[in-house]
Amino acid sequence: MGQHLLSMIVFLPLFGALVMALGRSGLRLLRTGTLAISAVTTLLSFTLAFLFTADGSMQFVRKVPWISNYGITYYLGVDLISLVLLLVIAVLMPLLYLYMHEEKRKGFWYSMLLLQSGVSGVILSLDAILFYLFWEMMLLPVFLMIGRYGAGERSYNVMQLLLMTLLGSLTMLYAILYMGYRFYSISGHWSYAVEDLAKLRFESETDILLAAGFLLAFVIKIPLVGFHTWMAPAYGSAPTPAVVILSAVMAKLGVYGIWRFGFSLFGDTLTLYAPGIIALSLFGLLYYTLRAISQDGLREMFAFASGAHLSMITLGLLLANIYAWSGSLYFIATHAFSSAGMFLMLGLLYRRSGTFAISELGGIAQRAPKFAFFFIFFALSVAGLPGTGGFVSELLIIIGAFKSNLWIGVFAAMSMVAAVLYLFTMSRKVLFGESSEATERFDDLSPLETTILVPLVLLLLAMGIFPSLFMSIFDTQLSIMLDAFREGVA
Repeated sequence: MGQHLLSMIVFLPLFGALVMALGRSGLRLLRTGTLAISAVTTLLSFTLAFLFTADGSMQFVRKVPWISNYGITYYLGVDLISLVLLLVIAVLMPLLYLYMHEEKRKGFWYSMLLLQSGVSGVILSLDAILFYLFWEMMLLPVFLMIGRYGAGERSYNVMQLLLMTLLGSLTMLYAILYMGYRFYSISGHWSYAVEDLAKLRFESETDILLAAGFLLAFVIKIPLVGFHTWMAPAYGSAPTPAVVILSAVMAKLGVYGIWRFGFSLFGDTLTLYAPGIIALSLFGLLYYTLRAISQDGLREMFAFASGAHLSMITLGLLLANIYAWSGSLYFIATHAFSSAGMFLMLGLLYRRSGTFAISELGGIAQRAPKFAFFFIFFALSVAGLPGTGGFVSELLIIIGAFKSNLWIGVFAAMSMVAAVLYLFTMSRKVLFGESSEATERFDDLSPLETTILVPLVLLLLAMGIFPSLFMSIFDTQLSIMLDAFREGVA
């Protein structure tokens, strides 16, 4: 049963989009159909979680020959890391479709359905070629949404995103093709299955280049500092549902890629790259924090805040101890929910005020107390407010950092304090003080808008107050994976 669940989760949004497009569905049917598809995929994802067994194995594997002459297979499976990301999508997509309830552009609805299929396929693919195809597939609807429906200098910004991501994608494709050819040269048959490619051994120079081909694609997607030039412009131009997906889901796929391919295919070489990636992550914590402080635009501020937190997740991943790994995986989920909530609040803010500029806002709390509550909750949950999941995540990564190196731990802890200070200061300016021209007629949240936001608040509180409900599963799975990695590089 589980094998078919994976295929349904991946292809139901794509199939639904095709059926509605070919049937030339009206806007009302398109909205209803999209919500129904989203509800079904969410139900399937939570069914999968219920059936999942925490034993460290890859589960519900579906492997079918596809292009047999070249060993390319339709190969899907799920483990703890991919399950966490899958559940994040299952929670967020219905909320985003509800947020879009007044969206009249049909292409936007189709793009979101294609994006959901592409992202799910990336998470579940265990064949490198299949992974690459879904990796490219998920980028197309993002380009369409920004390039066609975005704001500001959307054409320039989407081209910058396109060129950066293509650079990483092509280097990854070259590495995949070479590894498949090398496997054929040794074994006499083709295969791009991850477990088969993991058996290959290369000269150190070749291994370093192949690892770099994958890592470039992943660090651009995160993005680590130095590979981030597309981030703030894309976040600034993207429509709200697209920027939520960029921050809450797609950026996490860079971390997922390192976890899935870096540790399994290039364990020895990754230890050589680790100091450099750790240094980039630490520098990113400082750089992104300073850039966030200097922003007047809320979209840009939270783009850089997101970059800082993704640097923290990457830091925990490369430190490779149980505390840091648990914190990173937990942070993948908690940051997804907090950043999604924050960018949704910014979208609702723009609907009411017509601006993202901090200097043009103020006095919102007097006119819209419910809005002010949710705004400050999500802003401080992004910063790691005690009692929310973000606090637990960052605390675990900081403990893992101290376990690895005293100064890394000190630096990581300081960045957490800095985030609380600048986000609290921003919230005070936006919500309190004198009203501005943009906020003098500011409506409070509607029942539907409140309904969209409440699940995210409850999840963040549950993950912050009852972390042991999740950590018992995390520790078991991640300990097994960490031991396997250490044995591989021993």
